[in-house]
Amino acid sequence: MSPTTRIGRAGVAFAVLGPLLLAACAPPLPEPTPDAEPAVVQAALSTDQVERVVEQVAAVLAEADAGGSAETLDPRVTGPAEAVRSVEYRLAAAGVEQALTPVPEGIQTIVVPATTTWPRTVMVVTEPPEDLQAPLLLTLVQPRPREAYELWSWVRLFPGVQMPATTEPGLGSPTVPGGEESGLLVPPEDVIPRYVDVLTSGTESEHAATFAEDPMRAQIVGVRDSLSASLAEQGSLVETYQPAFDGVTRSLATADGGAVVVGAVETVTTITLDDSTLTLGAGETVALLGGDTITESLTTTWLSMVAFYVPPAGSSDPVVVLGGEHTPTEVTGQ
Repeated sequence: MSPTTRIGRAGVAFAVLGPLLLAACAPPLPEPTPDAEPAVVQAALSTDQVERVVEQVAAVLAEADAGGSAETLDPRVTGPAEAVRSVEYRLAAAGVEQALTPVPEGIQTIVVPATTTWPRTVMVVTEPPEDLQAPLLLTLVQPRPREAYELWSWVRLFPGVQMPATTEPGLGSPTVPGGEESGLLVPPEDVIPRYVDVLTSGTESEHAATFAEDPMRAQIVGVRDSLSASLAEQGSLVETYQPAFDGVTRSLATADGGAVVVGAVETVTTITLDDSTLTLGAGETVALLGGDTITESLTTTWLSMVAFYVPPAGSSDPVVVLGGEHTPTEVTGQ
């Protein structure tokens, strides 16, 4: 083999190794790094944005109210609020006066979450309605990013009730985790089941001391006991309670480490008659039943939207019911 040939092969080898050597010496390419997490989680919405959300929901309600149709509530009214509003349209169509609950656009108080996750909950205390009823506590939920906020519930605040102090809207209120990590006297997911147990068992409930007396519970128990007594010689009454909407609750932290927790309860009242006839007075029950006389049985299903203030863990104060809305949603009988 000639020297020229050997030199040529060496040149080829150098030509191949050259780029590899250069590559080995080259500095590494920069890798993208995620943006640093903010030291403090910001409020998810501004006050102006919340006001626009309430205006948009009010516009949808106004359109649905004008047509008396629940179909136009979607997708801005959902959950217990949609269920109750749908029944209110049925009552209005049956001639029940003032069947529709006024939902004012005016706002007194805004509670927004400080969070970067979903679903997101916003709470709003409205100005008093024109009928001089108590203000409403509205709970609005955004299920996923880029979806509209939906009215999930409204609750009429009880007379004399003061909303607990919350963080300024510009800073946002912390969201509340579940279980022991919630830092609450009662974890948010347990509030409705324990309240249901108190409705069921009264002072015999192991949770009776956890809850302060409240007007809605007093009304439910009072009507139940009164009806049961009046039916003593005609029949019997059985009433059951359970968490509604799979026990889902919505919550936001208060300034003292407690939380406002909102959920729903379903009540079923069953009257059974013994060889007698019961004539019902005009009202919601007659409108939903489609008649005013029963000879065998009557079953009424109620939906209650309820808001609670839950103190922080270790507090000696009870859970306080801030407000409630107790509405019949279905009546059957014969």
